[in-house]
Amino acid sequence: MKITRLKDHNILKTASAVSREYIAKCNPDESGSEPSATKRESYAIEVLLATGNVVSCIDQLYFSIDMLSGYRANNAAEKMNRYDYVVYGIENYYLRLTSVFDRCLRLANVIFQLGLPERQYNNESIIKNAHVKGTAVASALTELNKFTDPFRFHRNTVAHQSTYSEKDLDQLGSYYYLAEEDDGFERYRYIFKKKTDDFVSEKKKGFNDHVVKLERLVEIYLDSVVSILEARLKAYV
Repeated sequence: MKITRLKDHNILKTASAVSREYIAKCNPDESGSEPSATKRESYAIEVLLATGNVVSCIDQLYFSIDMLSGYRANNAAEKMNRYDYVVYGIENYYLRLTSVFDRCLRLANVIFQLGLPERQYNNESIIKNAHVKGTAVASALTELNKFTDPFRFHRNTVAHQSTYSEKDLDQLGSYYYLAEEDDGFERYRYIFKKKTDDFVSEKKKGFNDHVVKLERLVEIYLDSVVSILEARLKAYV
């Protein structure tokens, strides 16, 4: 199962190094007594957690692609057929894909110490902020927004309106519904298994292409914020 190479990015190494300084002060035998973190340590820990949220979401996208073909009737939730499983996987994929940009906005808020409340995270409040506007960070976020924006229709539909739908998938859904209601449809099982296999295979390829592109855009974004992190950490010394 593939995981993102971004786990080795310099931003995580830099933030982790400072965060370890705080961990080293903790007494493992006194869990109820924690030392106070310095402002430098607190900042590094916040950056580490915010970056981890971005990187873990990329991992989860790769996991969701692999799991799309992982349906096993014996292990599935009660009354979940393969159509239900595939729809669930696709919806999960789109929800996570679009959340990557939102998590990157949150990271920018932390990196630049803008102090914006979570409900105000959006491309206007972050990208056009006086501290961010015109920087490489703003450019990287703009490109990320352009890439993820076309997928927001699917995300908003499944989050607020209805089940994910497309013609080929809906036809498969009709078969699985009828097969549960009428044993006579059992003879068509292998035909629709092949159709479902083909649908999932094609969907996985397209999804993987999307995530590879997204991963590269996130990498460019993380590259753009490393120098900001390093400068602010140095200012605390």
